[in-house]
Amino acid sequence: MPRRGRHRTSLPTRLIAIVAALLVTGGVAVAAGSAFADSDSGDSGGGSGLLSALSGDDSGSDSGGSGDNGSEGSGDDGSGDSGQGSDEDSSGGSGNRDGSDQGGQDENGDGQGDQGNGDDQAQGDDQGDGGDQGQNGDDQGDQGDDQGQAQAAAAEDPFPGRDQAAPAGADQYVDINDVDNNGGNIGDGGRFSGGQYTVDCGVSDHNNSDNYMAAPGKRNGAQHVHDYVGNDSTNANSDDDSLDAAGTSCGNDDKSTFFWPVLRDLNGQSPDEGEDGGSLDGNEGSILKPLAAQLTFHGHGDEAVQPMPTHLMMIMGNAKQGQQNGDNVNAKYTCTGHEDQVTDKYPICGAGSNLVRILDYPSCWDGQNLESKNFRDHMAFPNEEGNCENGFTPIPALRISLTYNQPDGRAFAIDSFPQEQHNPKTDHSDFENLASETGNRNGADCINNNQQCTNVAQQ
Repeated sequence: MPRRGRHRTSLPTRLIAIVAALLVTGGVAVAAGSAFADSDSGDSGGGSGLLSALSGDDSGSDSGGSGDNGSEGSGDDGSGDSGQGSDEDSSGGSGNRDGSDQGGQDENGDGQGDQGNGDDQAQGDDQGDGGDQGQNGDDQGDQGDDQGQAQAAAAEDPFPGRDQAAPAGADQYVDINDVDNNGGNIGDGGRFSGGQYTVDCGVSDHNNSDNYMAAPGKRNGAQHVHDYVGNDSTNANSDDDSLDAAGTSCGNDDKSTFFWPVLRDLNGQSPDEGEDGGSLDGNEGSILKPLAAQLTFHGHGDEAVQPMPTHLMMIMGNAKQGQQNGDNVNAKYTCTGHEDQVTDKYPICGAGSNLVRILDYPSCWDGQNLESKNFRDHMAFPNEEGNCENGFTPIPALRISLTYNQPDGRAFAIDSFPQEQHNPKTDHSDFENLASETGNRNGADCINNNQQCTNVAQQ
């Protein structure tokens, strides 16, 4: 059974848990106070244990919620788009992938659980030896301090970087005629074989500046506006239950949610002047609705693809690439009539040609986790031949192609975090698969039978 790689909880739920922990810990402290007094190592372990009980779980799960991990690529110092991920990469590897390292210590009684047990501390067996428990308490206390500092900074400035907002530079645009013929692909993904299936979900269902994956429960967690198709309820407070219960813009009743930053005409009238996610975060101009939004799932490599699991979550690109050393960039742009010329800059298309954004997702799954702390570790891109490596399972490769009427000259840019200054390399997208098991199986069968299908049946 596929599993969640981390646990996402809303802020009210976390506050209630903290209050409960304080009350319970207070009771234990009264009953076991003499035991603490008898052992210096008991003090260090017990004190750190209390801090870690309150903050250690946050460092395991709320770091994703606050966006520090970067999933819209987030790495958002509290403001969240999955930036996707390199901050989180350094924070925990395999432990975060199975959701057990930090959160598991509280729930399973490993480490922190022993510290909270008055009988164990009174005996003083482990702690009296200068034991592992005390050392673990110190480590968890350090984590709590770091997390507390991050939360304090986020509380002081919930939407950082606004003083760094600026337009994209002229050097981030290129005439499409100056782009070399590269066969129509750069970066990761985009190497397909076999069949494909397409889902018709319209071009733009709604907009907001939230990101429930990278910054769950946080209004304006993305600090830029997203375009959504598919699930018609997606916002900061979305979870599996709310998404499952909502409607959809997809013609086959697929409730999956797909979203990406909007493209703006910089000479147009801003619909969000003076608002969060809009001009307050450096995003100005009229929002351009795509002429077309093609959502296609492809086969790849030499093996048959397996059905994509329901509730699988993933991201592509990096909304925080400038702050994360360019990691995980996968921006691709071209113009109609120039499909063999793809660039990571904004292309200036000629007369009669339209701008195209290409969003390629990873399509190799670890076979176990529906998500990971950074929304990356459970997924991987295939190799140059389109094959998955390291024991990962091939699943359908999602490519989103967005076509727009392009404003003249350099008067267009995608929304971004203010610090990223509309760099075209920040293009990214988020996706949660909410298709039914039947729909997922029908899609995989279409690909493996080398067919081309549209709006595969969900029932």
